[in-house]
Amino acid sequence: MKIKTAQSQQRVRKNGRAAWSGVLHLLLILSLFLPLLAACDRGSPRVDMAQVSSPGSADVTGRRPVLRIAVSAMISPEATRQYYEDLLRLLAERMGRQAVFVQRQTYAEVNALVKERQVDLAFVCSGPYTQGHDDFGMELLAVPVVHGETVYYSYIIVHKTSPIQSFDELKGKKFAFTDPHSNTGALVPTYMLAKRGETPRSFFQEFFYSRSHDNSIKAVADQLSDGAAVDSLIWEFFQNIDPKLTDKTRIIEKSPPYGIPPIVVHPDLDPASKAELKKILLSLHQQESSAAVLTKLQIERFTEGEDAMYDTVREMNRWLAKKPER
Repeated sequence: MKIKTAQSQQRVRKNGRAAWSGVLHLLLILSLFLPLLAACDRGSPRVDMAQVSSPGSADVTGRRPVLRIAVSAMISPEATRQYYEDLLRLLAERMGRQAVFVQRQTYAEVNALVKERQVDLAFVCSGPYTQGHDDFGMELLAVPVVHGETVYYSYIIVHKTSPIQSFDELKGKKFAFTDPHSNTGALVPTYMLAKRGETPRSFFQEFFYSRSHDNSIKAVADQLSDGAAVDSLIWEFFQNIDPKLTDKTRIIEKSPPYGIPPIVVHPDLDPASKAELKKILLSLHQQESSAAVLTKLQIERFTEGEDAMYDTVREMNRWLAKKPER
């Protein structure tokens, strides 16, 4: 058996340390980016219940039809499932149906599900609602009342230790948007920039889309981004229930109010189902068991909304459409 010289043994130890350093570096990268990649699952619809059924069919036991419900990725898939599952199951049970929970990566994909009638109802962002309404007549079924209001805001946030005190001071920095079709997470900050004669490309050194508001909050909290635009409802929600990330951020600017994200249906959903769904939603706060589910989501009740609530969102889009891209 050959005996290694001291020099060759030293080379082996050196190479081993280098390889181990590379492994540690790879693990660090994965730990930082896996939470963001989790929101980008392009696989089959996520289903909270045991059975999967095709649109409009009965479940495999033949006992109940299904109620297919989509929730836009305003928060990451894991958080959406955790916080919305009880509400979605409750809605289906009140309809005498089995809940099938459908998720997609982007807001546009959820709009397409509604347009193609692959889901019965959907929780969508305000921006996609205006696009869906103008595209195929997407119909507003109900809106949540949160803190006594049916409006929400865009928060511009930075890390709590950041010296940045205003949106203008984010020039030349790294910024996180949510989804390209998000109102508070993309449209509002883009509009703010356009009013300054800027675009994201001209203003920020770098920007990216996190795909959900909680991912944007995490990016700022972990100092992967200098700033972000996030939904006030979601920032306040996590600040109340689990502030470990929001406590690491600071709000430097708050937008004007906009119509709150609604629950929508296709305009051709049969009138009886539409009326029953609306009746259930508007009465959830009246029963103790269902009121507890709403409280978990920090929703006081659902109420009827009006399309005019979203006119300010349309006005921003129209104004931006007239501006040349820089």
